[in-house]
Amino acid sequence: MAPKNLSTTELAHKLIADLKPLMDMLSPSDRRVIKLFCDYILRQRVPISNATDLLPLEAALIIIQAEEHKKNNQEFAELYNQMQELRRELEKLKPAE
Repeated sequence: MAPKNLSTTELAHKLIADLKPLMDMLSPSDRRVIKLFCDYILRQRVPISNATDLLPLEAALIIIQAEEHKKNNQEFAELYNQMQELRRELEKLKPAE
C-alpha cells in the first residue's frame, strides 16, 4: 500500500525523483525514454500507488524496458524506411496518367 502520508501525485513525484540519479547516469537517448516513463508514472499514479510492494527490481526493470523501447523504435524506423522505399519504387513503375 502507498504510504498514508503521501497522495498518489506525491508518490508519483517521489518515484520520479528516485529515478533521477539513475537517469543522470544514462545516455541522452536512454534519458529521453526514462522521461517518457516519468510521464507514464504520472498518468498511472493511482494504480502505482496501490502496488508499491511490487517494486523491488524497479531499476533493473526500467533499464530493460528502456532497451526494449529503443530496439522497438529502431525496428519501426527501419520498417518505415523500407515502406517509403517500396512506395518510391511503386511510383516509378506506375504509368503516367
